[in-house]
Amino acid sequence: MILPPHRRTPPAKYQQTTDFARQVFDSLPLAHASLALFAYGVTTPFLADLFQRHRGRCYEDVVTFPQLVDWIFDALIEHQGSGRQAHLQRHRQQNDAGHEAFYGKLRRVPSGLSEAFLREVTDRFTTLFPKVVAHRIPASFDRSEVVILDGKSLKNVAKRLVETRGTPGKLLGGKLLVAYRPRDGLVLDMASDLDGETNEAKLIPHLMPRQRARPGLAALVVGDRLFCALKHFDEFTKESGHFVVRHARTLSFEPDPNRPAVATTDAAHRAVVEQWGWAGKPKEKLRRYVRRITVERPADEAITILTDLLEPDLHPAADLLALYRIRWSIESTFQKVTEIFALGRFIGSTPEATVLQASMCFVLANVVQVLQGYVVAKQKLTFEDLSTEQFCTDWHRQLVALKELVSVPMIVSLIPSDLTAESLAKLLDELLGTMWKPGWDKTRNKSPRAHPHAAKQKGAHTSVQRRRQAQKSKAAK
Repeated sequence: MILPPHRRTPPAKYQQTTDFARQVFDSLPLAHASLALFAYGVTTPFLADLFQRHRGRCYEDVVTFPQLVDWIFDALIEHQGSGRQAHLQRHRQQNDAGHEAFYGKLRRVPSGLSEAFLREVTDRFTTLFPKVVAHRIPASFDRSEVVILDGKSLKNVAKRLVETRGTPGKLLGGKLLVAYRPRDGLVLDMASDLDGETNEAKLIPHLMPRQRARPGLAALVVGDRLFCALKHFDEFTKESGHFVVRHARTLSFEPDPNRPAVATTDAAHRAVVEQWGWAGKPKEKLRRYVRRITVERPADEAITILTDLLEPDLHPAADLLALYRIRWSIESTFQKVTEIFALGRFIGSTPEATVLQASMCFVLANVVQVLQGYVVAKQKLTFEDLSTEQFCTDWHRQLVALKELVSVPMIVSLIPSDLTAESLAKLLDELLGTMWKPGWDKTRNKSPRAHPHAAKQKGAHTSVQRRRQAQKSKAAK
């Protein structure tokens, strides 16, 4: 593939572009826009500097980090996650290094470098995002930067390592704690652990300081009941932060006898009860005063959330419940990344390799989110009107068509090398602002049938990291 294309220096004979190449390039606006976006956000000097700052004990010899990134992008976009097919094509086009050099580099990439790749590339894309809202946040939270946290297990790793051959059940790669911003639908950052069996909540102290270091508004963290613990509340509320999490039974709640509960109903005529009191037992040092909101659901478990936003006049219960419902948008992003960007098929078999691939899949999801933003902005539509699957299908076809019709060095010469954020935003608006296809409409089922929740499948599973550690202990003995 040709992402990002500017890394390859064109020979002198390709400097004069032909009319045919220009016509093809202009007739494929999705490919043109995405390549320009990568040419601005993922440059070779940027990747080289990123590697030097976060490489740890890793080093470059036969394969450089920009070449590794290029290879994985080829595999994810063109070959449905097949690293071998991507390398065979690269080797035919240019005398590249052997496949073992690429796989060896992928096996040893530090997880800190993978995390920094997602974080810093996304920061470069954020400035280009158009004035459109992915998920409408209630106005009472305009003074906060809403961030959704959730964990992601990297499943179905191939059993290629000696330590994992013959292991029963499924293998897990790394475990991620992901930060997602619902206003624009971008995955901002992630923290990782090489042990896929670990609890992602323990990664909160690694992720939250980076969120607080971002310029702008104080963070308002939204999370599931996994994050309902006093030590997590203490982390969320540092530097004027706030939280809205689902109440877990493991955390006690003592109502305030001096502040009576308030009973109301929501838009669906369900009973809503607001209470104020203390989360945690009296002897606990991190015990804090919180507000609890409970929505009774006749056919399902009641929804109970805890928050440190105590004033109902400033933050009504309806707004807090609406904000918690938006938490499910991160699950949709995980599903999109897994199904569309081949996160369910891992190129490498080590936890380090799975973490890097996940980081690059999230970057691809952010690229598509930016492109879709320019499509829906001038059409006065929303992201809910656009089918991401159909959009990505056309995006993939245009990239493949461009590669088949125009040589890579010729494409390099067609993309400006001096793009700025302002000029790139103008270019994306010109290419995508009036682009819409009828097939991009998202199909909606106006009368969906009620499906019972499928029971979770039981079975053995373990992580690659635990198998490696067990093998090392056995060898030591």
